[in-house]
Amino acid sequence: MAFFKSFLPLLVMLLLACSVQGQLLPDFYKSTCPRLQRIVRSATKQAIDKDPRMGAAVLRLFFHDCFVTGCDASVLLDDTPTALGEKNSPPNFNSLRGYEVIDYIKARVEAACPATVSCADILALAARHSVSVLRGPRWQVPLGRRDARTAASQLEAGANLPPAGMEVPGLIGIFASKGLDAKDMVALSGAHTIGETRCGVYRSRIYTDNNVDPNFAAIRKNNCPPFGDDNKWTPLDLQTPTRFDNKYYSNLLGGRGMLHSDQALYSGGPVDSLVKLYSANNSAFFADFALAMTKMGNISPLTGANGEIRLNCRKPN
Repeated sequence: MAFFKSFLPLLVMLLLACSVQGQLLPDFYKSTCPRLQRIVRSATKQAIDKDPRMGAAVLRLFFHDCFVTGCDASVLLDDTPTALGEKNSPPNFNSLRGYEVIDYIKARVEAACPATVSCADILALAARHSVSVLRGPRWQVPLGRRDARTAASQLEAGANLPPAGMEVPGLIGIFASKGLDAKDMVALSGAHTIGETRCGVYRSRIYTDNNVDPNFAAIRKNNCPPFGDDNKWTPLDLQTPTRFDNKYYSNLLGGRGMLHSDQALYSGGPVDSLVKLYSANNSAFFADFALAMTKMGNISPLTGANGEIRLNCRKPN
């Protein structure tokens, strides 16, 4: 009995450690990197002040990372001579940007807290700070992710990222496969209130869709002729392209959704009511977006003894 009593505190500690090991905690780096939040926010703001488009780019990096094998920073890994990863898969090639921003933030974090903070956590924090710097909502980011040692395949990236021409049932299905419901899907789509897209991605929308505002289409055609450069960039939201707000949903009500998958959210389907709600109530959009981002950040993270803390976000240790 005496042995059991002396062993009991150790047993409790071991059980607690095991229960925490697989969880993400907001104060995960409280003792090991106490200045982490300030460093990431300062570096993110500096990057956005230099180029306001970087806020949307970093947010999109986080989305594309989490939807393919989970939030493990695998999207940041460069290809090697023997392995082609997700960075240059069809949905990401010549589309994702902002890698150098994460490199810069990682360097500053490493200088303060060597070999301590994962690239996956830095990307999650940078995405949150990007939204708040652009006057969007803030939310608490649970931390403790570790980094993947290998990237997902190009096939995996293509299969898990929703294409710009997808309809609502397909979108709901892809998000559901990640543990996100229809409300999460509509709220997260509101990220298209910032950022840009390429002519080749939205050309069919402005030339062939019948649910597009004619004036909106005419303006877009000036930057995207029926034939020509697919890589000409244009803002997703002409009104406030570098401010995080609910104009995205107002645009959908007027047939001014930039992508086919955007406008599909308001086309007489099951999520029309959410589009109307977010268009009329910016606070509701902000609250649901923050909740959805938290849920998305919990998609299959590597924790505990899984993965590693990469010293360079572009390659495994």
